[in-house]
Amino acid sequence: MRILGIVALCAALGGCATITEGTTQNILVEVVPDTGTCVLSRKGETIGASTPTQRVVNVSKSMNDINFACTAPGYQPKEELLTSALSTATVASFFLLDLGIVDAATGAWKKYPERLTVVLRPLAPQGKRS
Repeated sequence: MRILGIVALCAALGGCATITEGTTQNILVEVVPDTGTCVLSRKGETIGASTPTQRVVNVSKSMNDINFACTAPGYQPKEELLTSALSTATVASFFLLDLGIVDAATGAWKKYPERLTVVLRPLAPQGKRS
């Protein structure tokens, strides 16, 4: 009877990241200068943007990298890649009955860093004409 209770508990706790962390997350994308904008895309599809008035972007979790294409007037454009890593809750789920299958199916098994700062470089000054 005790073993049956342990198995039932493990089954109930399967999908730990899906249950405790969800399948989406917020990423704070800071841009220097603060007038900059970053467009986020994954696999060629736009998934959000960080603008001077809205720096937090909600994204679905995925094993695919997010590309950040950032621009600001008077600055060189810059691209950054953000890679997801295995969620801590998913590691716990691997040791339970579902072996992380629920988290993998929902996308919750991977998680991106919660903050990214992109620093843009000013454009080179143009030479003076005589």
